[in-house]
Formats: sequence, structure tokens, C-alpha cells
Amino acid sequence: LQYSDRQKNCAEKATAMRGLSIDDTLGKLLMATIDKLKIKKSERSNASSCVNNITAKVVTHLKQNVNWCKDIERLRTGSYYENVKICEPDEFDVMRSIPVDVALKRHPNKHALHRFLNEDKTIQASEMLSEFRDAVKEAVQKLPCRSKQTCIKKKPRCPAVTLEVKMEENGKTISIDFVLGLKVHRASWPDFTKDGFKIETWLGKKEKANMKHRPFYLVSKYEGKGHAEHDGTDAWRISFSHVEKEILKRHGHSKTCCEDVGYKCCQKECLKLLKYLLQQLKEDDSKSRKMSKFCSYHAKTTLLHACATRGTDSKWHTVNFVQHLRKCHLPNFFIPSHNLLRQASPSSCDFLANEIEFQLNNNFLIFS
Repeated sequence: LQYSDRQKNCAEKATAMRGLSIDDTLGKLLMATIDKLKIKKSERSNASSCVNNITAKVVTHLKQNVNWCKDIERLRTGSYYENVKICEPDEFDVMRSIPVDVALKRHPNKHALHRFLNEDKTIQASEMLSEFRDAVKEAVQKLPCRSKQTCIKKKPRCPAVTLEVKMEENGKTISIDFVLGLKVHRASWPDFTKDGFKIETWLGKKEKANMKHRPFYLVSKYEGKGHAEHDGTDAWRISFSHVEKEILKRHGHSKTCCEDVGYKCCQKECLKLLKYLLQQLKEDDSKSRKMSKFCSYHAKTTLLHACATRGTDSKWHTVNFVQHLRKCHLPNFFIPSHNLLRQASPSSCDFLANEIEFQLNNNFLIFS
């Protein structure tokens, strides 16, 4: 393999800045892996155009045909819009949010969602999601060439309405997850977030204050056992995906981080490598069962914690995720009382910790 001067310089800078003992062979391997994970501009453009076209038609249908969707908004979330998507642009998350106010329960008859209120004044997640799913299906049926290109998939335990689309340009299939959310405006975030979101020493107190004055989102959540939604209860999960996207866009301790004239950090590259490592392990049939409870969000949360406690590359440690796994405890970045590894067994956590340590000690053979 031939490496450009830029690639060599990036590898040398990353090594020097992080202060790690890393040989040139490993540096080249990691840079080559990162280069392999890049999405081609043509594929990105084609996929994005297709998603935007379909999304616009779905939104128009919802606004025209569903009374409580007249004010629906689009929120682009997920790894594609955070520029940390790897390999192919094959998955897109599109949140359709309905603006609500915390005073909705006091004036139910003045809001389009009043008919979804329970007796205790909470909003029925399952009923709203059912109507939303039916409306999206109707919109998809009106799309041109629907029978050849698109189909609706229902993922177990997932509230999203997933649309699979076959691309005309290359024959590849991409999936679009339409997620129903409530956009909540209030003076501050809920109290259970007060001990989380510690970005003061990373992005600054002013940036934190500005972000905490933004609305948060509630996404319908499956609760209960089994795969059927009616086996559980109405529930909403709080989402800060819009803040996560902003953080990853402004990820550097320096205001010029990763700009043309600024210092190039390795934070997003590290996230991509960790996501790829998890993906490779999941695709190994002999390891997939042990890996079933782990996802890319665990990798993103580890990155956020690492950046919050060590804002520059030179202060990073290679053991962050392993330590969380050994303890079976990875706090949600915004809600520290919520353990993201609560559903993973200790044996699965130890298995993944051992796999990561093996790769660290053997120059990441999995990338070779």
C-alpha cells in the first residue's frame, strides 16, 4: 500500500499528540482502516438525495392528512448527520417531532394532542405511534415506483417506522427510520440530568448553558417483555440526540479544532475505529451472541465521557471502554443514573473487554 504524505503526517501527529508508544506499522494500519471507512462522495450524494426526496413527500402527506401533524418538524439525527457514519450510507434516522408545552395537561382542549391524553394527563405513546405508522404507510404507498423500490419493515422492540429503499443507481438498499418524537419547551432540562452533561472543562460553561436552554425530545419507548408493544406500557424516552450532534460538530477543546487552519484531533477517527471494531465482532458468527447487547451508542457515549474528562488527545487513555465493561457500568452521558450496560450480562461485558484488550495488545489484527 502507498500512503500519501498527508496520511503519514496525520499518523505521526496523532501519535505525538497522544503521547502513546505506537509503532509505524500500527499507525499505518489504523490510518488505512480509517481511509477504508470513508464514504464515497457519490454514494453519500445519491443516498442523501433519495432520503431527502422521500422524507419531503412523507412530511407533506402527514401535514395534509393528519390533524395533529400540521406543525410537525424534521430533526436530522444519527451517525450520518454527525459525520461519523462508517463504510456505507445505508442507514438514516429522521425524527418527526411535534412541538408540545409542559402546560398541555392544563389546557388539553386547546392542543391537537388532547385526544391522546390518559386520565392521569400523560400522553398515550402507543396510540400516537400506531396512527403515525399508518400515516407513514399511506404516504409510502403514494410514492412513485413503490412496488419496485420501497417496503415497510417492523423491527421488534423498535418504535421507528423503517422504510427500506432500493437505490436505482447502484442497486443497494438503504433504510430510513422515521421516529416520532415530542419537542418539549421548558425553562430547563429535567432534574435527573443535573449531574450529567459535564462539558464545562471541555467545551466551556457558556456552551453548556446555551445548550441546556434548548428544548429536549421525548421518543415513544417500548416497555415490557416480549416483542409485542401491547405487552408493555405507554412510555416516553428522553432524547438529546440533537445535542449530541452539536457536541460532535464542536467536539474540540480549541475553537479551531479540525478547521483548515486549526489542530486536527483524532476524536472522531477513534469513534469510527471503535464502531468498526464492534461491527466486525458482531458479524463474526462465533461471537455474535455475546455481542447482541452492544451497539454503536455505547461507543459514542464512551467518546463523550473521554472528551469531557480529557479534552485533548494527549490526555487520552486506551482503557476507557474496557474499564466500563469490567464494571458493567456505562452511565448515560446526560442521565448518569441510567446505566447503558444494564441489559448486558457480566459474562458478555467481560467477553467484549477481553476482545478489546486482545486487539490492543496485538496491533488490532481484526483490522488487518
